[in-house]
Amino acid sequence: MTNIHRKLSEKFRSQWIKVKFYKDEPDLNGVKKLKNVRFCEATKEAITHSIILDKKSISCPGAQHAFGWKNGYKDELLKMCSDKQKTEKTALKSMFLRAPYFKKPFKYIGLNTDGEPDLVMSYLAPSDIMNFVRVFNNKFGKNLECSLCSMMSICGGVAAATYLNKNINISFGCNDSRRLADMKREILAIGIPNRLFKVFVD
Repeated sequence: MTNIHRKLSEKFRSQWIKVKFYKDEPDLNGVKKLKNVRFCEATKEAITHSIILDKKSISCPGAQHAFGWKNGYKDELLKMCSDKQKTEKTALKSMFLRAPYFKKPFKYIGLNTDGEPDLVMSYLAPSDIMNFVRVFNNKFGKNLECSLCSMMSICGGVAAATYLNKNINISFGCNDSRRLADMKREILAIGIPNRLFKVFVD
């Protein structure tokens, strides 16, 4: 479903972003390579441009960790998050250990690039996300379980988590994503893996 973002947009009257992880540099035309951005910030750009990102593109240490591009610096990241969020390091450490991240990183991330995406994501009102949860409930006859965290919320809690657990993930965002991705106070983020695309568009 290469046009899944358009199909979801038409059916649910919302904007969607395709996310594709690449092991090698893709041969793509007309894409914009961003520099010195946070992942959440790049998703905003992807509304109007096809975007390609790599390790050098991402300025956010949290996203670098979530995508497996900078491991082995847990103490540094914990200190940064503790200073920014005014949260005790012990609590942050517990959350950090449960945060999803790629153990085997991909080299590139495409946003709204050609081809079948690994997942789609969007920024929606709670009432709109309710519709997706209801469809999921009716299809599978079970509740949707989510893990919510206020750090690495879009890069880790939506993009990485949706790819890794192959399930719907929802996030309230974090201070940075609310500011840089233009997440207004009434908006949440959602990610849907490609294995569930047909559930929502068929």
